[in-house]
Amino acid sequence: MNTLVCMRIEHHPYRHVVFAGYSDSFNGRTVQPAAMMSYLEESAAGHCHSIGQDLFTLLEKGQGWVLTGGSMRMFRYPEYGESIVIETWISEWKGVTGIREYRISSQKGEVLGEAGGRWVYWDINHRKPLLIPGIFKKSWFINRDSPYRRMYPESATPVFPAALPGNIEESRINLRVHRGDVDLYGHLHNTCYMDWLMESVPDSLYRDSEPREMGIRFLGEALLGDEVTFTTQNALKGLIHEVKRFKDGKILARGFSEWVTKKGKLTA
Repeated sequence: MNTLVCMRIEHHPYRHVVFAGYSDSFNGRTVQPAAMMSYLEESAAGHCHSIGQDLFTLLEKGQGWVLTGGSMRMFRYPEYGESIVIETWISEWKGVTGIREYRISSQKGEVLGEAGGRWVYWDINHRKPLLIPGIFKKSWFINRDSPYRRMYPESATPVFPAALPGNIEESRINLRVHRGDVDLYGHLHNTCYMDWLMESVPDSLYRDSEPREMGIRFLGEALLGDEVTFTTQNALKGLIHEVKRFKDGKILARGFSEWVTKKGKLTA
């Protein structure tokens, strides 16, 4: 007997509404960057669920989506108690990857920020890319408007500035991956990288400023029990960050952040 499958085809970006809670606050009443990343990830997960391909269903098949790199630019961080609208769509399919875009707005329509990232469809058991199932390409809304490309016009992955010549490390911290830090696929969760990046910046910068633009490129996996080292250095404009696995020195991620004071003046 043949079973007919009704495929949902989108004609507009997927919308996800979230309430900025107390536990998400950063540097006062505003939402912290790691919480913003979590909001974006929830919208992507909801997008999968909306076409009957939720992350747990994919996990049962030994498949999933893995972020290889991305960036976020904030014009204003949401405040505690504010409702936020996140719109997400695909701007490009290429091989085993796709670029997912985000627009972050207030309920009144003020654009608060934008983000984008390249995701690869992943064989979880064999740790290698897979061809993207047709249901994603046929169902999800495609829009060539690309915040990701506005930040990185010519590069397939985020490109960051080099450290200042002769510059010494601004700060260094060692952290161990615990059970609560890993995601469904057994590696350090994307949002933990952002959380731990905040730990590696100087206290005065963290206290008086906020990151206006951030980017990260993943080069390896940190697994449960791994000890990782985060280093932060000054660049010509902003800070650069590097994550290494302590036991073998393998670079797991590189990142960049540009900070502004609450009055909008650049501080790094």
